[in-house]
Amino acid sequence: MQFNKIVETCIYSSDLEKMKRFYINILGLEFVSEEKGRHVFLKAGKNMLLIFNPIKTLDNNKDDSKFPVHGAFSPPSIIHFALEIDKENYNSAKYTLNEKNVKIEREVVWEKGTNSVYFRDPAGNLVEIITHGSWPVDNG
Repeated sequence: MQFNKIVETCIYSSDLEKMKRFYINILGLEFVSEEKGRHVFLKAGKNMLLIFNPIKTLDNNKDDSKFPVHGAFSPPSIIHFALEIDKENYNSAKYTLNEKNVKIEREVVWEKGTNSVYFRDPAGNLVEIITHGSWPVDNG
């Protein structure tokens, strides 16, 4: 079995509106769809970021639901994920974070000469913006 890529990443928050504003207005992800109070689906390049309300997805009593039960246990776990950016846009991304008062926790220059900047989203997840070439994966 050989996989092409991870298509979606799921995170959890009980405050979907706050998360939606953060990822759209600050990070610039594209809105795809939502079910008020249950989930928000966003597009990041060729990948999807899915934000679920853990309470609504732990107990899925709707017979017509398209989704299996999968929510995070209380309290939801804090996860880490990275969004890739081209090297020439890295400083602009850091500038935007500073302009939007997003606290940068750490910045790293890796052995390959690639860069990462780490910060938290409103739910406390550790988000990383990482420059292309950090990992041996193709954008195809």
